[in-house]
Amino acid sequence: MAATLPLQLLLFRHADDRDVFPYEEAIVRAFQGGKGAGGYLATGEDLGIQLEVFSAAPQIGRSAAETLDTFGHTLTIILIDRELLNKGGDALWDWLADCWRHTDASNGRHAMLPVPMDERVGDQFSRKRQALEELELPQVHEFGERAIRPAMLSLRALHECRALLASGLPLPPPVGHPLGFLRLFISHAKIDGLPLAHALKHQIETLPWLEGFYDASDLPAGCNWQKELEQAVGSSVIIMLRSDAYDSRYWCQQEVLWADEYATPAVLVDARTSLQHPPGVLPFDRVPTVRIPDGNLLRILFLALREGLRFLHFMDRVEEMKRSGELPSPSELRVFAVPPSMPALLRACQLLASSGEPLTTPRMILYPDPTLRAGVYEAAHALVEIYAPGTRLVTPNTLAATPGVRR
Repeated sequence: MAATLPLQLLLFRHADDRDVFPYEEAIVRAFQGGKGAGGYLATGEDLGIQLEVFSAAPQIGRSAAETLDTFGHTLTIILIDRELLNKGGDALWDWLADCWRHTDASNGRHAMLPVPMDERVGDQFSRKRQALEELELPQVHEFGERAIRPAMLSLRALHECRALLASGLPLPPPVGHPLGFLRLFISHAKIDGLPLAHALKHQIETLPWLEGFYDASDLPAGCNWQKELEQAVGSSVIIMLRSDAYDSRYWCQQEVLWADEYATPAVLVDARTSLQHPPGVLPFDRVPTVRIPDGNLLRILFLALREGLRFLHFMDRVEEMKRSGELPSPSELRVFAVPPSMPALLRACQLLASSGEPLTTPRMILYPDPTLRAGVYEAAHALVEIYAPGTRLVTPNTLAATPGVRR
């Protein structure tokens, strides 16, 4: 049985509604990336999440419930303006009403986010069908000033998707926090990075609709990083504020090395002011980088949410592979949501070698496609053979292409 894909995003808008175009563009860029950051957005590679855009009821031969349940989770976003109300048609309103009824009964598996361009439009949308009257509509002003609203809505969409994926994982949120909570560890050099760290914390606190779902904190000097990470596994992203002094500070170095060893979702903020720099020794290669010469702190948060979502998306996919039998059961498995570094592989091998499971139990280290590049893969394979003999180093595609792995 093939595994169900973790997440899809359904976006409804009418192509003639010009006011909603910036919102559609921001959402698409948030999930599918682009060539570079622009305005308040931070982009990158496609997150690999299915995204479909509709102007009318989907003509795909399935009911609304079947369409939603084709994936593990579905977020439905509706951008509501005049043309959608005038031209949507009865088939669309029936479909959206059915979609909401199924979403509401899904016990958190699915979610719906309708966004009217003004309150009057929202009232008219709610009256289209009785079921839609039960659907709470966020007020546009909740997304800030007009110029920033598209970016803020795309940020909200990333958060909603994180919460959906978190609901399907056996990873509890940090103690005392709601499902989908995201802990942001801010790593900075106090000698020159403190003002930026405080500004970032303040930026998060000024977003009222994020209240209770995000926390910005420091990694205390001398902390037990393993304990901190295990307490917040699946909900932590480390933000490295790379100021001019950052690379030379002992605890900053430790935090980067810990993040590399644990393959923690991470974001690098290049805040250096010098025009040239000596060769670096810290492992930043796997970490996406953002710059904020314009002071746009939202770009940092945007990239952090993307990395947190990428992590949960892959972890959710692995859980589904277990349920579908694509991963052997029983098995000893270590999972990385990013291509693992050599220190990360060494730690995984040491854990596998000391697990106490019978030698006949299949052991695997799983990471996302594509496979490690030539040279790196051979070195990684040799390391695994030395420290955890018999362990397979695989990706979902290489696993699927290897016969005889299901049990």
